[in-house]
Amino acid sequence: MAGTLSYSMAGAGFLAVSLAELLLPRSSPLRRLSSLLVSSLFLLYSITSFLLSGDDALGSVLPLPLLSLSSLFLLHSLSSLLLPHILPSSLLSLLSASSFSLELLLLSLRRVDATGIESRYFSLLSVPSLLCLLSDLASLFLPRSPHPRLARAAGLALHGTWLLQMAFSLFSPSAIAHGCFLKPHSSWSNYTVRCKGHAEYHRGRALATLQLNCHLALLLVAGVALYAFLQGRKKGVGGATGGYRPIGKEVQMMGGSDGSYGSSPFMLGSDEEEEGKAVAPPPVV
Repeated sequence: MAGTLSYSMAGAGFLAVSLAELLLPRSSPLRRLSSLLVSSLFLLYSITSFLLSGDDALGSVLPLPLLSLSSLFLLHSLSSLLLPHILPSSLLSLLSASSFSLELLLLSLRRVDATGIESRYFSLLSVPSLLCLLSDLASLFLPRSPHPRLARAAGLALHGTWLLQMAFSLFSPSAIAHGCFLKPHSSWSNYTVRCKGHAEYHRGRALATLQLNCHLALLLVAGVALYAFLQGRKKGVGGATGGYRPIGKEVQMMGGSDGSYGSSPFMLGSDEEEEGKAVAPPPVV
């Protein structure tokens, strides 16, 4: 229950930071406060896990990497909140990139249990971390472009949804892969999801990969829907800016280069009338 609650709160925190990153302006203090609150909760969780795992030699060591990582994220949040006009934005982006680089390093160095599938979930967690790292590096070279910010919001959202998935796939008996079970040790930070056999182990790892693909598809659909909603609010449905207006060569072909449709009126006529005007019959004497 403790693992489900902690991972769910962490996932909800990342989703809140993602929404703040996407919807709030850069100078908004609420955007910085959201990241400060989430990093503070991570720091509190790592300290609590370390204090409650004193009887387990391995369990007391596992929260230490999270403690260092949450401290670095907290430093970035405090710097962006208290020193926004002193520190340049490139330095803040570099500090954020360093935080995600440390997360990737800790995920790659995390212990791998040959009989557990939780290592697969943690290795797939490096996908949103890498996306956030690349977006921070892109913001160093494109500080005024909105695309790195959108990529960072997408990475944070994927980070949050994947933590929510881990909360149920690792700690909920009804959501664990078939043939696998949770085996807790003497502390709540030291656990293993074991499988009954070799086939169940590979099926559990394949299920984790399939779940990440579903999360990526869900993120893509949500991003397209949100973009369409924001564009609709900006232009208006059926408004003057949303209609079709001829441009360039189409205007010239319609008879005017200044946007008008020519000075001569447009009239409908048949081919018979044109032929009658061209070849008139001789008068009868």
